[in-house]
Amino acid sequence: MSSAAMSLRKNQNIVKNKIKLQSGPISTALMLVCLVILLGLMYLSQVTKTSTFNYKISNLEQKQTQLQSTKDNLSIDAARLQSIAEAKKAAETAQLTPVKTVSYTTAR
Repeated sequence: MSSAAMSLRKNQNIVKNKIKLQSGPISTALMLVCLVILLGLMYLSQVTKTSTFNYKISNLEQKQTQLQSTKDNLSIDAARLQSIAEAKKAAETAQLTPVKTVSYTTAR
């Protein structure tokens, strides 16, 4: 070992003193109260987050229900407009004339 390392080792204590943690009844009670308050705040934070998410989910479910009913109404309207009766009625109101002769072309 070098002389620098030896000089550092000479000045170190060999015996380690244990630190004793002492607390009286008042400080123990204060620590318990702080712990209970901390746990209460954590609980309230979780409950608030849950209720916020439930509110968002409820709004999205209402929107989904509205969109589903709109889709159903539009499907009914589309089916009604595509029906044969509507096509005939539209042809009558447009005053179309029927074709007398039909001619087809053939490919060469």
